[in-house]
Amino acid sequence: MAQREDFPFIHRLRVRWQEVDAQKVVFNGHYLSYLDVAMSEYWRAAGLPYPEGMSHHGGDMYARQHTLAYHAPAVLDDLLDIGVRCDHIGNSSMKLAWAVWSDHRLLVTGEVIYVHTSLATRRPDPVPASVRSQIQAQAEGRPVTQLRLGRWDELGTAAKAVREVVFIGEQNIPAHEEWDADDAQALHAVVLNGAALALATGRLITMGQPAGQARIGRMAVLRSMRGSGLGRQILQALVDAARAQDVRTVTLHAQTAARRFYESLGFTAEGAAFDEVDIPHILMRQDLRR
Repeated sequence: MAQREDFPFIHRLRVRWQEVDAQKVVFNGHYLSYLDVAMSEYWRAAGLPYPEGMSHHGGDMYARQHTLAYHAPAVLDDLLDIGVRCDHIGNSSMKLAWAVWSDHRLLVTGEVIYVHTSLATRRPDPVPASVRSQIQAQAEGRPVTQLRLGRWDELGTAAKAVREVVFIGEQNIPAHEEWDADDAQALHAVVLNGAALALATGRLITMGQPAGQARIGRMAVLRSMRGSGLGRQILQALVDAARAQDVRTVTLHAQTAARRFYESLGFTAEGAAFDEVDIPHILMRQDLRR
C-alpha cells in the first residue's frame, strides 16, 4: 500500500465540476491529467522547469508507458494529493511511481515510464548527468538551485539569458532600452540549476547613487519558475548585499503588478504610478536601518 511518506514530492489540486459525472464522481481518464499537472510541478521542484530544463540539454521527456490501479473514487471538490517518486533511471529511460490520496483515502496508484529523447534525432538519448543529479537532490531534500553574486564579466551571460526571455521576449521591451551602462558596475544575482541553466536574476547598483543609498532593478524570473520562491531569493540576496555595504536605503521601480510581492519583503510604495518602458511602475523604498 502506497504511503505518503514514501513520496518526496506531493502536489495538491482540487477536483473541478467539469471533471465529474452526474453523480459527482471523477471520470477515470482525468487521473492521467492530474498526473500530468503533478509532473510539471515535479520537474519545477527538481529545478528542471519544463520544457527549458530538458531543452537546455537538447532533449525532451516522452511518456512511453502508463499503468494505474483504481482503489477508490474522487468526487467533486475533493482536495487531491498527488505523490511522485523516481524509482529508477536507466540509460535513456526513467520509471516513476505515483499515487493519489484524498484525506486518508488512497484513490489511485500507478507507474509511468519516460524516455529521454534527442530533439535533433528524435531517438532515445542518455539521460544527462545533471538531470540525474537534480532528481536525486530533490528526492533527498537538498537544494536544486544555487544563487551566485558577481559582476557582469562573471554572470553577464546568465543574467542576459533570463532578461532577454522575460523583458525583451515576453514584455516586448526594446533591446536598446534593456541594456545600459549600469550593468558593467552593478552587482548581479543569478539563480542557476545544476546544469548552469539561468532561472532568475536581478542587480544592485550603488555607484552613482546618493551616499548611503542603492537601487535594485532588472528583477526577472523565467515564467516556468515563477511562484517557486526564486524571486524572493534574488531580492533578499541583493538586500543583504546592500546591507553588507552599509547601505541605509534601497529603492526600486516595481512594476505595479508586482507591488504586493515587494511589500511582502519590506518595501513601501511612494508616490503615484508612472510609465517606464510603457509599463506602469511605482517607486518603492526600504529602510535597512530598521
